[in-house]
Amino acid sequence: MDIKVERFINSIFSSNTYVVHDLEKAVVVDLGDVSRVAGYIRANGLKLKAMLLTHTHYDHIYGIRGFMNEFPGVPVYTSEFGREALANPKWNFSRYHNDPIAVESPLIRELADGERLPMFVDAGIEVIATPGHDKSCLTYKIGNRLFTGDSFIPGVKVIATFPKSDKTEAQKWYQKLQQMSVGINTFPGHGCVILDNGIVI
Repeated sequence: MDIKVERFINSIFSSNTYVVHDLEKAVVVDLGDVSRVAGYIRANGLKLKAMLLTHTHYDHIYGIRGFMNEFPGVPVYTSEFGREALANPKWNFSRYHNDPIAVESPLIRELADGERLPMFVDAGIEVIATPGHDKSCLTYKIGNRLFTGDSFIPGVKVIATFPKSDKTEAQKWYQKLQQMSVGINTFPGHGCVILDNGIVI
């Protein structure tokens, strides 16, 4: 069964939110603007099964409360540190945007490196811990699709100057993800999508 990815460019820092779906089930990668994404899911008759965070910086999570209200009961997946950061407006930077986010819920689930979430008939969700840009960073591989957040934005130097950054890890994972991205579709947290044939969209 074919898997489709729909990209939404968000209003804050032009971060990307992605809806990944087949004909029935969907997952959302990063939680920005709520209304357009929720409208797309409903217009296509999809059942949202999971919300995946690449990391817990404000521009990738500011829609979390809206998404959890729109889709009650749907789990939000993040790393162990990401769960802590979602409850801490200082760590997730929301306090600096006059929009403090402190979310604690049993629906927030932790993922570790190497885990796999069964999801689509032809593809599960592979979890790769990629700390560096932030301690919370996760990358997701779904079939031939790589969702890298801010750990790897093609052609853009990874930022590793935040309090929970690690410059050595950031550079290591940028290089690893750059290698992994060859020949597959790459969906970064900002900027354009790079298809497996090298076409930029």
